[in-house]
Amino acid sequence: MKRPLPSIQTPIVLILVLSLLGGPVGSLNAVSGTAAPAPGGAAQDSSELQGETSKGPFGTNSEFANTLRLAGPLQLPSLDPAIAKDLGSMFLVRQVFAGLMRFDDDLNPIPAVAESVEISEDGLTYRFLISKQARFFSGDAITAGDAAFSLTRALDPDTTGGDTAALAAPTFLADILGAEEFLAGDADELVGVSALDERTLEIQLTRPRSTFLMRLASAPASIVDEGDLSLGDRWWEAPNASGPFSIREFVDGSLMTLEANEHYVLGPPRLDSVEIRLGTEAFGSLNLYENSLVDVTGVDYLNIERVADPASPLQPDLRVTPLFSVEYIAFRSDIEPLNDPAIRQALLLGYPRHRVAEVTFNGRGAVAEGLIPDGMLGVERWDVDAGYDLERARELIAGSSYGSPEKVPPISLYTAVPQRAESFRDAIQRDLGLQVDVIVVDWVSYLTGLANQEYPAYLLYWGADYPDPESMIEMLFGSSSPDNYTGYRNDELDALLDDARTSDRTERIALFELANQLLIDDAALIPLYHPTGFTLLREGLGGVDVTPMGIVGLETIQGLA
Repeated sequence: MKRPLPSIQTPIVLILVLSLLGGPVGSLNAVSGTAAPAPGGAAQDSSELQGETSKGPFGTNSEFANTLRLAGPLQLPSLDPAIAKDLGSMFLVRQVFAGLMRFDDDLNPIPAVAESVEISEDGLTYRFLISKQARFFSGDAITAGDAAFSLTRALDPDTTGGDTAALAAPTFLADILGAEEFLAGDADELVGVSALDERTLEIQLTRPRSTFLMRLASAPASIVDEGDLSLGDRWWEAPNASGPFSIREFVDGSLMTLEANEHYVLGPPRLDSVEIRLGTEAFGSLNLYENSLVDVTGVDYLNIERVADPASPLQPDLRVTPLFSVEYIAFRSDIEPLNDPAIRQALLLGYPRHRVAEVTFNGRGAVAEGLIPDGMLGVERWDVDAGYDLERARELIAGSSYGSPEKVPPISLYTAVPQRAESFRDAIQRDLGLQVDVIVVDWVSYLTGLANQEYPAYLLYWGADYPDPESMIEMLFGSSSPDNYTGYRNDELDALLDDARTSDRTERIALFELANQLLIDDAALIPLYHPTGFTLLREGLGGVDVTPMGIVGLETIQGLA
């Protein structure tokens, strides 16, 4: 589910918060797709991740010699892997907690806490051998029982007081045998997960899923210490970490300090600690970078021309990376006037969305013809027929059940960041005569509203949780997906997605091409653009791998020479 990110930010920032901080806006790329509020035009913002390594940390933590300093999210709802959904939170979850699997530098799923995995010929049984080196921060061994407990808890409605919509894991783990019944409260245990002995974990699926190991590399599949839960709802502020870092200090709304976990299964991180500013302490990353106060930052579209200028002293520090993410507007099809296909199609054809990438972002973002970003599954370009045709859009309104623009009821468009939504509103009202009401909701409430399918139309930035088209299309529009925020149902789409579960790469490409086009033909959404990430990295900072999903982990980063 990519996941969402709590504040105005530009796609470059999302390379760090989508990645450095987690993610993906999925799903609401969060929200572990991961979802994120639509990147706005603000020059700076607190959701950007910035960093500095030094021999004298900026916070109170002066005992550490090699410290990376970052600026984190404005709002941090929770770092509980079972409920963290936004990009920033999910990124931090991955630094503190580890799962059975992780992503390598090429975004392939490889063992982490698990030493190895065996998959049955029918693709229904996965047997994991837990590494002998796998230990919590305390030094206690991580067992198969700990993994079974964590996966079960992630799908247990009791974890969120019965509110299954608040759980992050169903997006990733719903294929586990018995998950549906467990989530519905019709079973007392998750029968598909069992610890066969101290080191052997078995997971059974209801049906094969070729991307299941990718899903196990997601933040909600992280392993937690059952004993931590006795600390109360905010146990995650001082957990017995299973990941590369532990939380040494947490000052709500101000600062989080991570320290290296010497017992981390893959070896201690190269950094001694990470200091992460939170809330208002995190503003102004580019200014901080230019004043040599941080070593990593994203560059927004208002500043990229200046930074990318060959004459700029910052240009040598710049990395440019296409991202597996998309900004889009989605519609419910069961609420007036969007229940009329002609109105949805008119909105799709009548909005000059190519201008978002070509004009608003000075050509530095790719026009999104569909949901799937170019490069996924190795496809250079995902072609979709979704042109701009203002005259046809006007004809559709005239031929709709309403007959004319003035008879069409107002369209309510919800968002956490208003800039792009207001641009859409102005263009639609000017060119089509339709009334669009933009309703701005604070980030945490916005996530809740999305999960409860409360919005007739919404605008969202979504980052892939894993590098596969199903993390875009199935998560956001599959009829059974928890991240289907409009309640969209299409039997033809579900059939295509079902066929793609076990098909080979060539067949999957063909199936996802059809699925991509089907959503456009049905005007279920308006894709706006696929962003490019712009990241500044201080010379001498090593071990930073910027992928199409952003910076996935901090454990390989080395301090300045």
